[in-house]
Amino acid sequence: MNSYRCSNGERFTQSQIERKITQAKAKALERQFDEYRYNFCEDCGISQGTYLDCSHEISVKKAKEEGRTEQCWNVGNIVIRCRNCHQKHDKLI
Repeated sequence: MNSYRCSNGERFTQSQIERKITQAKAKALERQFDEYRYNFCEDCGISQGTYLDCSHEISVKKAKEEGRTEQCWNVGNIVIRCRNCHQKHDKLI
């Protein structure tokens, strides 16, 4: 079974990482809602008529490759973006 290293040497399996990411994304959305009373794209500001994604500034792939897996579930590494801005950030469009 593959596991990925954190900067403190701790190791996590993919299923543990996915669980922690899901919790961190929910926390990021909750924090934004608690502060502003609505959710919106942090890049363009759109709040209605689009899906909002939780995007990682340091990608999950890069964090695991660099042995900084804890960045995957670091709420400070998660940015709320509309689908369009998320795709632009990930250079998919």
